Amino acid sequence: NNSSAPVRISIPYTPTAEELKDPEHLVIWYIDGSGNVIAVPSGRYDAKSGTVTFAATHFSDYAVAYVKKTFSDLSSVEWARQSIEVMASKGIINGTKAGAYSPAARITRADYLVLLVKTLGLTAKFEGNFADVEPNAYYYEALGVAKQLGLAAGTGHDEFHPLENISRQDMMVLTARALEKAKQLKASGDPAILASFSDKGNISAYAKASLAALAEKGLISGSGNKLNPQTPTTRAEAAVFLYRIYNQY
Repeated sequence: NNSSAPVRISIPYTPTAEELKDPEHLVIWYIDGSGNVIAVPSGRYDAKSGTVTFAATHFSDYAVAYVKKTFSDLSSVEWARQSIEVMASKGIINGTKAGAYSPAARITRADYLVLLVKTLGLTAKFEGNFADVEPNAYYYEALGVAKQLGLAAGTGHDEFHPLENISRQDMMVLTARALEKAKQLKASGDPAILASFSDKGNISAYAKASLAALAEKGLISGSGNKLNPQTPTTRAEAAVFLYRIYNQY
């Protein structure tokens, strides 16, 4: 057991015919001492090696499972359905209420960071946090990890404004920083890469290098040659973006 030294586990596994139809829904569960099931977000099936792999910071009882979660309100966002369903099955994202995901709703800065930390399996020991984050908040740990790793710096008053909606450019900036810290994302960050986007002039100066790095790696493509950097991010957009990150890293 060492939270600072995660190891990667690979277990030989032969999926059933049903599981092979949609192997992205093969997941790993951690069974705690009380018999509770806890999803391990990093669990996935690798067809090339015929194994299920996952990262762990402690040896315990684990199980391979096939989980296919869905929501009743995804018909308007078919372009995001696979992303939402897979990320929900992995235990990374949750619905807003029983059977609903609310894909068009805006996502807050705190909620996005919680999802980002889960997606990349980020951990860090920390003592302090942002001044506007209460210790009993469900996002306290994720924001503490983000601050410790330097993903988010906050404002001049050491505030993060966790309940504000996150813009698309801030979503991308936080993600680029996380990939740099955790996955050694290396890109030139040359703003010239953004020339193909017609609304590049709307990108804030502090965000240009991060967005350029993501574009260089093919992680953002825009919509109708626009990035819409100042637009609030929806829950559907966040799921699609994180799904792309999850699969590449």
